[in-house]
Amino acid sequence: MKKTTTKQLLTLLIIALTMITQISCSKDNPEPPTQVQSELRKITIEASNSERLDIIGSETTILTANGFNLYNKPIDIMGSVEWSVDNNNVSIDQNGLVTALKAGKSIVTATSNDISASYTVTVWDSSAPRTEIFISDAGNFNQPPWQILRTDDKGEYVEVFTKENLDWPQDIIVLEDQGIAIVSNLNSGKITKYDLKSGEYVGDFASGIGGPTRMKIGNDDLIYVLQWNAGLVLRYQQDGTFVDTFTDVPVARSIGIAWDTDNNLYVSSFMNAEVRKFDTSGTDLGLFINTDLQGPTNIWFEGNELYVNDYSQGIVKKFDSNGAYLGNFITGLNRPEGIDHLMNGNILIGNGGTKTIKEYKSDGTFIKDLIPGGTQNLLLPNAVIVREVNR
Repeated sequence: MKKTTTKQLLTLLIIALTMITQISCSKDNPEPPTQVQSELRKITIEASNSERLDIIGSETTILTANGFNLYNKPIDIMGSVEWSVDNNNVSIDQNGLVTALKAGKSIVTATSNDISASYTVTVWDSSAPRTEIFISDAGNFNQPPWQILRTDDKGEYVEVFTKENLDWPQDIIVLEDQGIAIVSNLNSGKITKYDLKSGEYVGDFASGIGGPTRMKIGNDDLIYVLQWNAGLVLRYQQDGTFVDTFTDVPVARSIGIAWDTDNNLYVSSFMNAEVRKFDTSGTDLGLFINTDLQGPTNIWFEGNELYVNDYSQGIVKKFDSNGAYLGNFITGLNRPEGIDHLMNGNILIGNGGTKTIKEYKSDGTFIKDLIPGGTQNLLLPNAVIVREVNR
């Protein structure tokens, strides 16, 4: 028998180690055959503009089809992409150029090598009378993500209005004559401005505020701003010019504001579970409510009755003109905060625990979830603002 030399043994050992390494690498990082790597298995579609187009000016967007293989790796689409649309609300050419023609929704389809993908385009008419609803999404409270959403009064179309320059957003005011929406940001102490059509950040309305929360326009056309940290109510002109500190007594963790029929001002304290009353000149009139609440947020009047979103208890409660508790108006909520009314009197409530916008009749009867849970990644709807356009 022929003896194996040391050199031969060393060579065999190197070969064995190489084979083991190759097998190990193959298991950890399997490389599919070249044909599978280049074979189209999925298409996705991206838009250069928004998926919502305005019929005014026949707005356009360019759709691009992207290819993926079996392993979900991007690949070039070999051959042509055929574009089609299910109706005549938009037109599309074979370069993916979509043009708005009339209001409504259209489903655009891209097809290549028997693989298809669809994309929904909504066409709206910005000159038509309509109701828009803005929603402030506080996300993870003092940590992002944060966003402002916009929808119609039927909840059929929900878009991200903006994510720019937000820092724990709290409330929204629409200033129609300036074509902007302003947003209060608790973390940064700023009120930021956004173009009403595009949602683009266009600057700061005010800064240096001690944690701005709720904002409302008073009968004097001034903007009243609550401060989470400082507790005093500030007033601004609608161009952002500071007017004064209106109240003389701070309200700790203030987050709800309303006026009665005599124009007295009411401010809720989340921390102290109370509502304080001020007269028309901002002079403190003492506590209006200091019982039957745990964590009040938004407050509003209907006639002489004050309604309070109790965030901690998940109840909307009502009180008479003297602050006496009248009972529960809406129950079964979970972290309610944002609130506004539609033209027909229906009530919209942001229900943070279920990430929804709930719609109720004026008598408190539940109708539906106008915005279902998690739509557009909605997390915590702490402001709901109804805007009537061209009415």
